Amino acid sequence: MTTQTSISSKMQPRPNYAKITPEREIALKQVWANLLHLWGVPLDASEAYSDRRLSAYSSHTSAVSEKDSKEKKKGGWFGFGGGSSKSEGDGKPGAPLEATTSTDPDQVYKYEKGVVHPALQGMDGKLVEQEFWDMLRVDPPDSMVWRFSSARKFDSHKATKMIARTFKFRTKRNLKEVLDLGEKDVFAKKEEGVMLNFKQQKAVIVGRDLKDRPFILVRPKFHHAGDQKEEDIEKFALIVIEIVRLHMRTGYTSIIFDLTDFGLSNMDYAPVKFLISCFEAHFPESLGCLLIHHAPWLFSPIWNIVKNWLDPVVASKIIFTKNLDELTRYVSKEAVPKYLGGENDFDLDNYVAPDGSHDEKLKDTEARDALLEIRAELIAKFKELTVQWIETGDSDKSTELWEQRIAIGQEITNNYCELDQYVRSRSYYDINGSLQL
Repeated sequence: MTTQTSISSKMQPRPNYAKITPEREIALKQVWANLLHLWGVPLDASEAYSDRRLSAYSSHTSAVSEKDSKEKKKGGWFGFGGGSSKSEGDGKPGAPLEATTSTDPDQVYKYEKGVVHPALQGMDGKLVEQEFWDMLRVDPPDSMVWRFSSARKFDSHKATKMIARTFKFRTKRNLKEVLDLGEKDVFAKKEEGVMLNFKQQKAVIVGRDLKDRPFILVRPKFHHAGDQKEEDIEKFALIVIEIVRLHMRTGYTSIIFDLTDFGLSNMDYAPVKFLISCFEAHFPESLGCLLIHHAPWLFSPIWNIVKNWLDPVVASKIIFTKNLDELTRYVSKEAVPKYLGGENDFDLDNYVAPDGSHDEKLKDTEARDALLEIRAELIAKFKELTVQWIETGDSDKSTELWEQRIAIGQEITNNYCELDQYVRSRSYYDINGSLQL
């Protein structure tokens, strides 16, 4: 039997961005240069944009990607077939990568020193920079850039476009404020639709899978489209995603869609589309796997529609499980909730909304400001090292600077772990002890 065990983000291993190939390093340098130009940081990235190793690497990964894509379309998943995203900038497999020229039909990009990347033009550099450092939370800066770059197969132009769209998405939805104010604010403002989703625990973080990834348990049987507005379910989903990011540090999260007692009245395509778009476009390389558990026969025609919305990379992470034995191939019996036959006694029936009584440290502005000052110094040092790293043409020096940046990036993460309690209202998970930074 398990109790409310901690699923601290500190347990999560660092992703493989710490071990980087020279070709991928070039692509990351280019993305960082694009960001720094927008932020008004003087630098010359001509060296990074003239390195031809990326072109050779690109032609190889392009061929591999095309081959993988064809195999996925042929084989499908558990007999359900394949699918692909039709969204803008979907990073189609097989698209060649160029160090200086984008292959996008709508845009040819050639680097010019000091010129802001087309995807970032017209954006407020100061606001975007603040959004970038705020959105990290417990993700080191290189990990964040790595996620977007990896999602676009290290095409720096496409990765920059993707990041630009995410900046717009986050600022439009005020995600920093939404997470900092948290559930307490939702209940204080009596946002009935969002409140209902929390009370039902329609999506709840209950443990870790066998790869030590926090998992979100989603229970569609509680969902009825008419019970809340579309924007309510979207806000609820974003709060849950942002909170699970605090659990996973630089790793990944998993999702279990439990379709027990699922009926056609529970089906609502809009939030499904929204969730897919979030993980594909705005939280890339964050999804470890998505388990669809105990799907009834009536789910088959629904799946035939949904699968066509999926990017092949996301689709490849979907696994269907029918019973406890199959589920425990991915999640230990100790972590599986009791109602599914496991031993996890996480209280899924009683949600206690935070009321602000655990937020006393939000008033300690002196401690907050001291940590923010340290953070600003770390960020300044990180940017200084990043400029040197981008501009150097010496491989040994580049490796040395990369490692120094990784170390400073981890310090920025550690700084946020200390800062968190002074800027973010305590969530249900902080209060019950399952989230510890």
